[in-house]
Amino acid sequence: MASTDPLLVVGLGNPGPKYRDTRHNIGFLVVEELARRLGWAFAPGDGRWREASAPGGDGALVLMQPLTYMNLSGEAVCGWGTAHGMPVEPQPTLPAPEEVTADECDSESVPAPLPAPERWRPLVICDDLALPLGALRLRPRGSSGGQNGLASIIEHLGHDDFPRLRLGIAPAGEPVPPADWADFVLTPFAAAEREAVADLVSRAADAVACCRELGAEAAASRFNRR
Repeated sequence: MASTDPLLVVGLGNPGPKYRDTRHNIGFLVVEELARRLGWAFAPGDGRWREASAPGGDGALVLMQPLTYMNLSGEAVCGWGTAHGMPVEPQPTLPAPEEVTADECDSESVPAPLPAPERWRPLVICDDLALPLGALRLRPRGSSGGQNGLASIIEHLGHDDFPRLRLGIAPAGEPVPPADWADFVLTPFAAAEREAVADLVSRAADAVACCRELGAEAAASRFNRR
């Protein structure tokens, strides 16, 4: 991400006290920790998100929590972009190979590939049931891996070229059966897990700060571990 781009740090979760301490909301906890460190307060957006940034600052760093519920996180992220003068632009497309006839196959008639448009990219923080509690994985881009909030953001942006910080929430011992995943991510962390959660949230906040300073790949080399 270029240094002139705004760094929108999106912590995923579900709004409301019912979900406050659940595993699915660890992304919320990380952006709240970042806001605490910076001395920032969250303010409401247009109802689909709330955000925190430096008072009177240049907007170079913005912390955001979608309030649309996890499965519609992309609506909040793209809504934020539009509200701040950075709407998502449609990606350029070329004719499929079968649409180009033999007569058109010369250097003058076949359109040249178009350059990718400039676009802002969020840094998304989310839970990951495939990782054990305490594990942290930062990637500069990639698929949703089955995380519904990530999937929604990818769908609305039209690409997956943005960094994501996955935080392990799986319990020690036997893996959670797939049939129980939806219920498990909405359960609170156990009392015995809270120290590990606090440590993970702190390391994740450190990783975001490193990503902002050095970039996603350099931060990943420092922080990715089980």
